[in-house]
Formats: sequence, structure tokens, C-alpha cells
Amino acid sequence: MSEETQTCFCLAETAASRQTIGRLREQLPKARARYDKYKGSGLKWERDAIIDLQKMVGRLWEEFPKLIQQLNEYGDQNLIETTRKLYGVLKRYDYLGTRNYAGLCAALKMYEDMLPVGETIDTATLGRLMNRVRMGYYPTDLEHVQMIRKAVIFPESAVNILDPCCGEGLALETLADGEKAVTYGVELDEIRAEEAQNHLKRIGFGSFFHSRISSGAFQCVFLNPPYLSVVSESGHRRQEKAFLADSMRLLMDGGLLIYIIPYYRATPDICLALCENFDNLQVFRFMDKEFERFKQVVFLGVKRPRREEPQKARRLSEFMLSPENLQPLTELPDQAYSLPAVEKPVEMFKGEKFNVMELAVHLKKSKSIDRLFENRALDNRPRQPLLPLNVSQIGLVGASGMMNGLVECDTPHVIKGRIVKETKTKIGEENACGKMEIREITSNKLVFNILTPQGYRSLG
Repeated sequence: MSEETQTCFCLAETAASRQTIGRLREQLPKARARYDKYKGSGLKWERDAIIDLQKMVGRLWEEFPKLIQQLNEYGDQNLIETTRKLYGVLKRYDYLGTRNYAGLCAALKMYEDMLPVGETIDTATLGRLMNRVRMGYYPTDLEHVQMIRKAVIFPESAVNILDPCCGEGLALETLADGEKAVTYGVELDEIRAEEAQNHLKRIGFGSFFHSRISSGAFQCVFLNPPYLSVVSESGHRRQEKAFLADSMRLLMDGGLLIYIIPYYRATPDICLALCENFDNLQVFRFMDKEFERFKQVVFLGVKRPRREEPQKARRLSEFMLSPENLQPLTELPDQAYSLPAVEKPVEMFKGEKFNVMELAVHLKKSKSIDRLFENRALDNRPRQPLLPLNVSQIGLVGASGMMNGLVECDTPHVIKGRIVKETKTKIGEENACGKMEIREITSNKLVFNILTPQGYRSLG
């Protein structure tokens, strides 16, 4: 897909938010006029007008946290600060006490014109976003993985840990280093998947979303999903939430989720999924240069049965709007999370694509192959007939070539059986017209050529 046909997610999302704000800006004065019309009447229409106005204001408030996240990805710090200030003003605005919304609507219109759409998109920023397509693969920095590892207590019993997009497998290998852990990974890119086989126990080739993996069989899931900045041939949607949703079912209750994403991708729906399904949820930002490059944060939480947590999710979503609120990963306490000491087999682990190399490894370890060759050896062993062969049986054996070769006995000899064509002429009796019927009959004849110390003989 050429760059000309690619669309940056954050710009497309910003354009959609701009349209929503513009539509609400046009509807707010009309909603206010309806409220003024029925104000003080005590009629149902007055209450309906207030409810409609409140809903409209609520939708306006919802757009600004989204815009802050989108602009964090875009990278315009001045516009981000303006958005935060305007959001604060909108939250404090007296919508029922102020009759004239002209000033409010003028401020919203001015803000809409500042958003990066069309000709207002900064070319340097656009180039940076498009360059992410060329870079593509973002392996987790191993120094940060080692920091995370200090917070994890592995039990003495074996545990299963999974990386749904493992790359070359180095991050998961680092996390499990020196521990009694069975490492599983899934990787879309075939070259990276082949390299991961040198670092992890089991590798599934192909898409994680089309793989077949046992639910609730893993004590830990290490998830660093791809960060798609543009719509591409490999993806037409953001994948951070999709990976999270499909990975959660694989984690057993009490299992640890390690979830790494850019902080601006901690959207309200992702925050809600995390708060509803995990206890002891903490978030830390990556260190210095790594954070400047990719804006990564890591969420850690312990899986539990789902329960609704709308207030907690709202607070987390608000918290993630300001990266300065985030503690660095160095503040993550040591041994903060213990993996469940529950041994559970992974009964199903199949990637989307057939893995020939893994099959070869398992066949080498399989006793079935040894038994197969044992059966072949039995078929080739010398056999003694239960009864002496009769003449017709000797003929069949000789014709098949099974008697060919050296016969070791009191009189050793070499024998070879062969079939030859033999033609016989049969003349019938003379009939009344003085004619005789002559027929040629062709048949197969078995001949044994025998070589003995005394010479050569042919029997037939």
C-alpha cells in the first residue's frame, strides 16, 4: 500500500472528533433555546429539555479526553495544552445559568480550526507518523524487561507464560530466565518466528487471532501488541484492545498480565477492560529515551472474575491523559506479584500456520517413529514356513524373486528364478472336409538357474 493511500489513525480520529464538536456546537444554542422556552413551566417538556442539554454537554466532554490522546500521538504539545485548558473551561462552564452561548460557540469554532485536518497538518509531523510504517517492528527493550522481572515471584512449580506477539522471543526469554517456566509465543512474521524457536519452548506461526490456544492455562501473559499508526494492508484498526481482549481469556484467575502500550492508547474502553478484570492494577512509564521514542507504559494486574468498575475506569482514563502523572518503572516494587503455584497443562497450542520445524523436533522425540521402524525390521527378518512348501508354492515364491540369492546349506549354491514364455503348437484331427486345426498356445514357464561348485544347471 503506497503512502499516498495510507491514513494516519490519529488524524482520522481527530477529524471525526472535530466533526462531532462542530455538530454539538451547532446544536447547543438550539437545545438552550428549548430549555428557555419551557423554563419555569413545570411541564415534562422542561425536564426533557434539561436532560437533552445535559446529554449534549456530556457528549462534548467525552470528545476532549479522546482528542488529548490523539494529539499526544500527533505530538503537538502546544495544541495539547490548549485542549487541556479548554477541557477544564468546559467542565466548569455554567450551562444552565448562562443564557447566551455565543462566546462558548465562538471558542469551540476557533478550536476546531486549530485541529490538524487538511491543509493544517504539519508536514514534518506527518512524515514522522508515516515513518513508523517503515520501522514496523518494535521489540521490547530488554533492560526494561529486567526491571519488570524483579517485580515477579516465580513459584517452585512449573508455570506457563505466553507472549501473543513475541517477535524473536527475546523479551519472554529474558522474563523467564533461570526460572522453571515453559515459554510460549505467537508471531505473525515467519522469519522472526523461526528465530524465536531458538529462544522459546513453543512457537505458533501466523496470526494470534486465528491460533487455537487453551483458555485459562497460563500463569502469566506478557503482551506488547503492535502499535499501528496508519491503516495498512496488515491492519485496518487499532490492535491494542483486540490483543488485550483475546489474551485475557488465556490467563488463569490469579495470573499476571504485563501489558505494554503507548500511554496515549490507554483509551477509556481499554481502561474499562483493565479495571473490570484485574486487581492490584498498577501503571508505570518507561524510562527517559525509551519513553521519548515510543511513549510506552506498562500495566501490571492480577486476573480475577469480571466485575463492573465504571468509576475506577473513569479515574484511570483521566489519569492517563497526563504523562507527567506517571511514575517511572524504577518505582515498581520488587517481588510485588506472585505467579500462581498451580501446574496446568496447555492442552491446545496451534498457530494459524503449520509449523514444519516444530513437527520435526517433536517427531525426533516421539517413540512412535521408533516403533514404526521396529515394525519395518520385523517385516524384513528371516522367516521359516510352518510347513514344507508344495510344488505350486515353490513356483510362486520362485517367480516372485524371493528365492534369489545364496542358499547356505550342506551343498551351498546360488539360485535365481525367472519366468520365460513358452509357445507350443497343437495340431487337431482332420475333419470331414480334409482340414486340420492348428493352434499355438503361449504359456509362462518357471525356470531356476542354479550355480553350484560343480557347475551351472537350469531346471524348468
